[in-house]
Amino acid sequence: MGTAAYAQTGVPLALTVTDVVLWGAALAAAVCAFVIFTTRPAFLSWAAIGYVLFGALLTENSPHWPLLALAAALMPLVPRPRGSLVTGFGVALLAALAVRVLVIALL
Repeated sequence: MGTAAYAQTGVPLALTVTDVVLWGAALAAAVCAFVIFTTRPAFLSWAAIGYVLFGALLTENSPHWPLLALAAALMPLVPRPRGSLVTGFGVALLAALAVRVLVIALL
């Protein structure tokens, strides 16, 4: 994901929504990989998936299919919070909506 973000935006000098979404998705994928390989809380990885879903569904010209595919690919790999897939989706939804509000407020 980092390579795709670099190929699309280069090294960002100014923060645009595209830069924030793509580089944030790269960071979110790294967070999910970290949670998968360690015993960190599952909520962290589902919040990262929520960020990717924000980029895929809640930005201009949505849906962005590669980001949606990334979120769908990460979901079966990460642990479920409290053993519940519904809780994981809830955490992802809340994270996506919170990021949307923050991005609108800051950019």
